[in-house]
Amino acid sequence: MRSTSMITTTAEARASRGLLLALLALAMAFGCEAQTQVASGFDDPPPAATVGGEGGDVAAMVAAGEAGWANRDEESGLRAAIEGFAGAVASDPNQPDAWVMLARSHYLLADCHLAFDETKTEEKLSEYEAGKVAAERSLRFAFPEFAQRIADGSPWQEALGANLLDASAVPALYWRASAMGKWASAEFATLLSYKDEIKAIMQTCLDLDGDYFYSGPSRYFGVFYGRAPAFAGGDLDQSRSFFETSLAEAPNYLGTRVLMAQDYAVKAQDRALFEQQLQTVIDADPEAGGAEIAPENRCEQRKAADLLSRADELFE
Repeated sequence: MRSTSMITTTAEARASRGLLLALLALAMAFGCEAQTQVASGFDDPPPAATVGGEGGDVAAMVAAGEAGWANRDEESGLRAAIEGFAGAVASDPNQPDAWVMLARSHYLLADCHLAFDETKTEEKLSEYEAGKVAAERSLRFAFPEFAQRIADGSPWQEALGANLLDASAVPALYWRASAMGKWASAEFATLLSYKDEIKAIMQTCLDLDGDYFYSGPSRYFGVFYGRAPAFAGGDLDQSRSFFETSLAEAPNYLGTRVLMAQDYAVKAQDRALFEQQLQTVIDADPEAGGAEIAPENRCEQRKAADLLSRADELFE
């Protein structure tokens, strides 16, 4: 249950948004560097074999990770997945797919378990950061020329434009950007510093494989255009269009509806749409899109119930 001290009134929310816009305007006018440094999966040396040792049973470790992942409804399942995949890549780092699964496991632990406990904010952010680094490790081993450019200091936007990646890079790119966005959101200056980089990565995902993770790239742009103020590229028409594209392509992934309610309907002050989308999520069969998406959908149902309970705070 949320503490009453965490509840924000509509008037307070408007005041906070006004202050945020003012800060964003100043930052854009005068420049703003990230206030927090994040670990990199590109310029650190590859991890030494620490779990299982060199020549350890990598297949068994991957199998243990997959078994934990299958139980990701439970926090203990994701922690087991992390242990298994981390052991595999520690024994043999040249495993891009295992690095991606490690990134996803860190991300989901943060987003669908730790995020519901306000006392675990620091751990949540650490998991997002670990997910980002794991995704970068995947790119490092799968696309060494691209990774070297990043390690040498090339901006992401420039490296992405060098056409060194193909569609097989999308999983690592997608989870890197997703984890980075959640990690950076904890601090205004940091988020501002990385927003163009994250947008460029998601544009690459959209170009190479727009269907990935239930039309995830279109979902991201729905969030981006809904969340950003108009002078920073926000556009409610674009936001709704991207959300509708994502829903049309993957209607059974419930996270799209939650984000459309949160980042489009609230901004547009469309309470009817907000309530309709969230109630649809709450009433949905989480396995309608298949058992493989059910754990994520059950997580989104928890988010929807929490968000719907705050409707009076969010609408005038």
